[in-house]
Amino acid sequence: MHRERISFSELSDASRENWPEAAAGNSLLAPAIYRLHEHLSRLAEALFKEYDLQSAEFETLCALRNSPPPHCLTPTDIYRMLLISSGGMTKILTRLEKRGLVGRPANPKDARSRMVGLSVHGKMVVEGITERLLKAERRLLECCPQPDVLEQQLTEWLTRIEQD
Repeated sequence: MHRERISFSELSDASRENWPEAAAGNSLLAPAIYRLHEHLSRLAEALFKEYDLQSAEFETLCALRNSPPPHCLTPTDIYRMLLISSGGMTKILTRLEKRGLVGRPANPKDARSRMVGLSVHGKMVVEGITERLLKAERRLLECCPQPDVLEQQLTEWLTRIEQD
């Protein structure tokens, strides 16, 4: 993998040597998570590019796929799940609909609005991307000591943060 920056170990060594106050305790944990996020994002973005999808579009397809069959949600439900503005959500849905990845059936609970439903093609695309993404992520996780323990710890940490 092409490195655009120095490795994290080089960065942390430099911090410990040249700025020990900034490297004390667990102060390198957040920068390590940011760097890991960059690696994961780069991997995902390369895959999304192959499908001409933006990250928010993929997340929208995932939100629909994670909903119970027939994989329909209201636009409001989706933008609340993804923390996207309603205007941004409209742009995403328009693009996905033009590509045949979602449909816009009537809302049986409110005739004034339309649902967003994952099309058969959209379901195939999101499942195909996810399968490839998970495979690539598993390769990265091969470098991780005790991935199950790390997953549990991160999940517990996020749960505590999000309960506040």
